[in-house]
Amino acid sequence: MQSNQHEHSTDSALLSDVAHVLTSIHQEPPGSFVLHAPLELMARAELLRLVSPASRDQARQRIAEIATAWSSTGTPDWPSQGELVDDPLEVLNAALSEGDINAADHAYQSLCQQRSASELIADLAGSVLPQLGGAAHGSIFFELLPRFTISGVKAALMARTVVADLARHPDWRITWINQPRPPRHHSDSLIDRLLTPTSGEKPESTFIHPIMSLIDRNGLASEVLADITEGLSLKQARRELLRVAAHSMLQDDPAHAPYGWTHCLTLPHSALAMAEPSGDPQRAIDIAATYVLGYRATQSARAIDPNWKPQPPAHMEADTALEAGPETAAAHAWHATNTEQSVLTQAIVDYAASHPDAHLAKYTVATLDAARLDPEAAHLFRAAAAYLAAWWHQHDNNPTSTTTN
Repeated sequence: MQSNQHEHSTDSALLSDVAHVLTSIHQEPPGSFVLHAPLELMARAELLRLVSPASRDQARQRIAEIATAWSSTGTPDWPSQGELVDDPLEVLNAALSEGDINAADHAYQSLCQQRSASELIADLAGSVLPQLGGAAHGSIFFELLPRFTISGVKAALMARTVVADLARHPDWRITWINQPRPPRHHSDSLIDRLLTPTSGEKPESTFIHPIMSLIDRNGLASEVLADITEGLSLKQARRELLRVAAHSMLQDDPAHAPYGWTHCLTLPHSALAMAEPSGDPQRAIDIAATYVLGYRATQSARAIDPNWKPQPPAHMEADTALEAGPETAAAHAWHATNTEQSVLTQAIVDYAASHPDAHLAKYTVATLDAARLDPEAAHLFRAAAAYLAAWWHQHDNNPTSTTTN
């Protein structure tokens, strides 16, 4: 349902106020919430456009709580810039390489003042793509930024925290993509290679940098991907990588549903979105494939079947499908009629918009995007979104029944 003019005005003011708060920055290394907050705001802004009237107030409250939580992390102690930096892009790239956090922040602020959102993305997509600092979320920020149109605030400044963390970890990056390409020596597909990969060892943690650094360092990424991603079209890469990621949510270890399998889709989705702005689609495809491989190789408990589909569910109402458990909710989304699809999609949007978890909000937006870009697999992405929403519904109502990581 479309919001009326007053609602649009009220939403705009809310989003502008929260965005203004998030343009501040703290000198201490950021925690998970601080890194995710700008992305969460932009994802929730997308959901707010789609939310039903019954869920609007709670969706808006979740957005307001982002600013409250941000302010509770401490008083910002990095000033906004004074004078503009000459050649800010050159200074920024040098600062990111040298690990100069202050110079990077100052140069980024200057760049934001001089460039539009689309120009900024074109400037930075190539340098941000391979970097794993900022929880590797730089691409997600810039993928969401063009849609976040508000007045009174330079929304790009919300990336100050991410940019500072990129400078804090200049050596955290995917490197295998710079190596020579071997000749193609197998007749299998990219999907085939992602069904049952194994890293051979466990990463230090399930955070993004340790996972991707492991498969980069031990040669797995180059071994599995180098000869098969070359020459893939952007459409084919998106089709194969995001379908594998969605199947991972539906078929693999449910313990990794809220964070592992969400990142398995949101990270490659955003990397592929940066393909054209970066000017190097091949590099973006390689990085997107690295993310999917990393999660499949370190968090998978079983092989996935790309031809799998759930059994049709027993009688069920679409508006209560999320209450029936992840597998049943996914089956309902997969087999839903056109009318049921609309009802269930609205239920998923409303639940994600009202729920406090940032990853659920980001994942829901990404699966809606994936369904639009790959309509033949829309039922798959709908099912994955329903699975995650129902996973959280089950977890919130019975926390001992599921495990987070």
